[in-house]
Amino acid sequence: MSAHWQVYKPKRSLQDTPVNLTFMQQARECLKIEFSSVTEADLANVGIERKFLVFNATELERLLTDKRSASEKPISQICVRLSRIYRHVSMRYEPGIRMILDAVLLTVAEICFDGGHKIPVAILPGMQIASGEGILLKNPVTSFEMWFTGAVNYDMCTYEDEEDLRDRVLNADLDRLRRLAKSHIFLIADKRLEDKTLFDFMPEAIAQAASFALAVRFCLTDGRKWIFSVFVKNATNHRVCYEGSISTILEPRFDSEGRDSAWEQSVHRIVELVTHWLVAECDPLTDALYRLRD
Repeated sequence: MSAHWQVYKPKRSLQDTPVNLTFMQQARECLKIEFSSVTEADLANVGIERKFLVFNATELERLLTDKRSASEKPISQICVRLSRIYRHVSMRYEPGIRMILDAVLLTVAEICFDGGHKIPVAILPGMQIASGEGILLKNPVTSFEMWFTGAVNYDMCTYEDEEDLRDRVLNADLDRLRRLAKSHIFLIADKRLEDKTLFDFMPEAIAQAASFALAVRFCLTDGRKWIFSVFVKNATNHRVCYEGSISTILEPRFDSEGRDSAWEQSVHRIVELVTHWLVAECDPLTDALYRLRD
């Protein structure tokens, strides 16, 4: 009988295994994502929870009443400005909506500087908040990592009223802005896609907020509809976004005298909320203006 020999090949140790650097780089690239492409699943993968923010009706009415005298003139002016926009500009496409948003932001800046706050405001369109490799977010439980890159539609910030600070703030990059600014809010404008609702853009907005600060107030808006939200990250890296319901600037229906009180009230409400989101000094988690719910 002939002998049968079986050949055994030694197993390669981990040290003998060649490292495929190209594959590793491709894998890393797969985990890098633009803000505009972020999905709800991406947020869950990096450990961001989504909960609810509910306005306190009594406190909101008090805010609107207390601020009415200080903001009466700029509110009257923005209503005139918006009525002209609605009269002459199509709201079907994004640029028309952006005109409303720009008017609101400029009014908020005027109220902050010329009103009771006496605080200068900078509006920074297209602020890059995650350049280069991006901002790394890591799930504290699963250790899943993702890199987010891109720019925020608008950053609004306040700063000290010093003579030489205005130019420095308006021309600052993100790192310098963090040192110069007193407070921030982000505003993320939707893209006016007919098959999407405003809430469909929340993952993009949340990713931008999470990439910027441990705690930040932000707004998602299409100019007329607004979602006021808060993002917080605690000492254990637990991240939560509290999202408000939609607040709306009504479409004007002018009477014979060219007035629409309900529309004017809706404009006033949005302007005061954006102002509060920008200048409020209280902890976002303990603000009496709203309740945070699971």
